[in-house]
Amino acid sequence: MKNAIQYYYKMNPINIHQINKKYRFEYQNKKYILYQYERKMEDLSEIYELHSYLNYVGIYCHKIIKNINNDILTMINNNYYILLYVNIENRKIDIKDIEYLSNIKIEEERYKKINRKEWDILWANKIDYLEYQISQFGKKYKLIRESSDYYIGIVENCISLMTNYRYNTIKSITHERINKNMEVEEFYNPLNFIIDNRIRDISELLKSNINTNNNIIPDLEKYINNNNINEKEIGLIFIRILYPSIYIDKCESILNKTHDEQDIKKIISNTEMLEKNLKQIYRYLKTKYTLPEIEWLKKSE
Repeated sequence: MKNAIQYYYKMNPINIHQINKKYRFEYQNKKYILYQYERKMEDLSEIYELHSYLNYVGIYCHKIIKNINNDILTMINNNYYILLYVNIENRKIDIKDIEYLSNIKIEEERYKKINRKEWDILWANKIDYLEYQISQFGKKYKLIRESSDYYIGIVENCISLMTNYRYNTIKSITHERINKNMEVEEFYNPLNFIIDNRIRDISELLKSNINTNNNIIPDLEKYINNNNINEKEIGLIFIRILYPSIYIDKCESILNKTHDEQDIKKIISNTEMLEKNLKQIYRYLKTKYTLPEIEWLKKSE
């Protein structure tokens, strides 16, 4: 890889370390990461345009470095790579990081490929896929077969709730998935950016804390107050927290053979604790804001 970096980027890298599909190195006392590009090719131009805009207006994100041919991507050993200049000390993300990106105004119409819309349609497709896989291979995946009805029911609940939120929300820079263990190195990586409702990231961060039995209500209330979050957005935050992305994502990984089915045991074992926390959050928000009626969450433990 050193020879490829020297040839394509005219850099003499030192301290090269490979971690999975990325290579860290230093050059002239600056830190760089060479990432294998795994997103859709059609996303690339918008990712680069968004990253360029952020750098132009002085908002931090890692800088994409073009190669000697002025190309964003470089083919190395039959894989595409993209080089980023990283000027940030690594640490775990916090709510301030989310506020930093989520309050950036974005011209949504400029980003068609990386824009995420219609969560309910995406969710419906995911459970259709899950139900099909169970019908075909259910005997092979006993844990998924036995646990899926409960989680599919929650997804269907989320889909029905979305009918209350068909309106133009504030869009900003978000990520497909984040959690409390995410490093800022990945958070500010433009290869991870998508455009979506500004509440997407805070919802996913809070959800990851619920799953470790942390009380998220103080952080949720603080975020709502500090960022002028309206009641429609509060409803969307709760729907995203309710949506069992951790379970669904893990099922997809198992069915795609990138994880073992035993990996889902911990999620299933936390179901009772998770439901208790969801009920507490729902009842708390219901006392202060207008939320749809969700009968099973109104019931006492």
